[in-house]
Amino acid sequence: MALETYDHLLEVEHIEHATVIRFKHRTILDSMAIEAIGERLLCLAGDREHRNFVLNFAGVESLTSAMLGKFVALHRLLNESGGRLAFCCVDPFLMEVFKIVQIPERIPIHADEAGALQALSAS
Repeated sequence: MALETYDHLLEVEHIEHATVIRFKHRTILDSMAIEAIGERLLCLAGDREHRNFVLNFAGVESLTSAMLGKFVALHRLLNESGGRLAFCCVDPFLMEVFKIVQIPERIPIHADEAGALQALSAS
């Protein structure tokens, strides 16, 4: 499966030494899309110039546990390579899901993209 098939699901922007990833759909439920997104995220994490990531969830209402697993794998890979991961713009319902699986204890969640970027650049 070509990753390009699912590029319409993500918007990727490099801002200074961070990579900002914005999800373009309200739901992330399709297993093939989840695999492609996971591969894309890990591929982006291999870029030595951009070790800090912000995942912007503006507009995302639901996702699967498989997608949560991809985020944990990304977090682990970034930590091992000296990078950091932050989330932002998380919908209240999605925040409850994140709390249930203890994401906020591992990955900082910010109100907006600018705050996430500022927090990553501060340390």
